[in-house]
Amino acid sequence: MVKLVPARNNKVRNYIPDDLTQSILSNLSLKSLNRFRCVRKSWSTLFENPSFISLLRNNFLFNNHDYYEDTSLLLHQIVTDDEFVLYSLSGERFEIGTKIDWPNPFEENKPNFDISGSCSINGILCLINYSEPNTRAVLWNPTTQEFKVIPTSPFEFVPHMDVDILRHGFGYDCVTNDYKIIRQVMCYHKIDIDVYLLEDIDNDHFWEIYSLRSNSWRKLEYDIPINHKESGVCLDGMVHWWNQSDDIGDEDDEDDDDDEAYLLSFDLRTEEFITTLTPLEDVSFDSGYVLSDLMVLNGSIALISNYTNLGSFQIYVLGEFGVKESWFKLFIFQPLSIIVYPIGAGRKGNIFFTNEDGKLIFFSLSTMIIEEFNFVRGKFSGKTITYKESLLPIGEINE
Repeated sequence: MVKLVPARNNKVRNYIPDDLTQSILSNLSLKSLNRFRCVRKSWSTLFENPSFISLLRNNFLFNNHDYYEDTSLLLHQIVTDDEFVLYSLSGERFEIGTKIDWPNPFEENKPNFDISGSCSINGILCLINYSEPNTRAVLWNPTTQEFKVIPTSPFEFVPHMDVDILRHGFGYDCVTNDYKIIRQVMCYHKIDIDVYLLEDIDNDHFWEIYSLRSNSWRKLEYDIPINHKESGVCLDGMVHWWNQSDDIGDEDDEDDDDDEAYLLSFDLRTEEFITTLTPLEDVSFDSGYVLSDLMVLNGSIALISNYTNLGSFQIYVLGEFGVKESWFKLFIFQPLSIIVYPIGAGRKGNIFFTNEDGKLIFFSLSTMIIEEFNFVRGKFSGKTITYKESLLPIGEINE
């Protein structure tokens, strides 16, 4: 009879080869990976290991993410200051563009809209109309052509003051089953009003939020520094803006003139703000030489920074909100002088840029090939939108 002998050496049982460890860790979410870095010293230095970075990049790019399931790409192009065009794109190289007509809720001859964010929310786009006396928002489902005009906020009507919308975001609160719009509003003295007659009225800014369930606006008691990055990106019930201000950090240090760049996030469920500082090397550069923008890349919040003076760009992906150390530098490319300003992201690691001539191009992170966007000719201004069709009425979701 064969007698089974248990292993006598615990080290043999507990040992996991380095290549297997790297393979397992590279498949974790970035949030989990950030937390596991403190488990072992060798794990904390994984991001200095080229083979692990290669595994992590491949898994990040090629693992299917439900964010892109059954989605298409829309192109929002700013033709002139008062003309905006929306196209649905198709083809292997986006060579086919089908124009989509805007809704016309205000009976204008040429309705023009900006689009909040970089994606639809359950098939709905949030349109911002700047041509009205007061900025108006419209929820619109391009598939069903249904739209809803959002009522004007009562807080916009301030005597002797003009109102400007600094930034806005749109998303879905899964806790209360509600669609919400958040925006920052700036009130300032009318040009034709004598400011000496308004000594008791100061320029002011505030945040307000709209709820589709209640069909009403209300103020939020937050004092967040002013920033002019208008449209935030939305992911998993949170709206995010790229922010730069000297108000984060030590308020008592009056000699510190350096602006700090950070991610400003608003959780639509808790209605609270979260700030996440950026990696030091991004802050240390003169902002005049760094063109940075946020986008959703393969289901994660990504910061793409183009260092124009170096002819390269870097891609950081965030692992955990509020944790500066959880920014992971996944990609760095040099030299790529043809690329200037990031526009948006598509499926399979395609990132859209404008080049030095203002033309729209896309760069594939998987093939490392740069191609000119065949559909758009001449200089481009605008952004890309990830869209998922829905036949449900506005306000309902797929259970």
